[in-house]
Amino acid sequence: MPLEETLHRIEVKLERIEAEINKMRHQLLERSTTMDEKKLISLPDHLRKTAIGLIKVGQGTASDVCRHTSRARAVESSYLNQLEREGYVKSFRKGRQKVFHLDAHLKDELSAKQQNTK
Repeated sequence: MPLEETLHRIEVKLERIEAEINKMRHQLLERSTTMDEKKLISLPDHLRKTAIGLIKVGQGTASDVCRHTSRARAVESSYLNQLEREGYVKSFRKGRQKVFHLDAHLKDELSAKQQNTK
């Protein structure tokens, strides 16, 4: 088998593995990502739309969120940074990109509140 064909097969397999990992990550985040309705409702409309977009994405950049909100990436970046300053979300750097996610402490706090209301 020629080297080029072998490399192509390896590349295809790696892409499948990466897609499967992303799928599992998304499913895990979907299960653990909840936001208290009162906190969500208390947000201004523009931030609420961004928060809902981030909940749908689970974890992602401003570009990922803007696909769900149909707003410019710069606008979502500004709103995500505002949500971060207010303590609703956390971020980390992945290369040059800033990746946002719900704060783990906030998720635990919200989950505990939801269990107490049941």
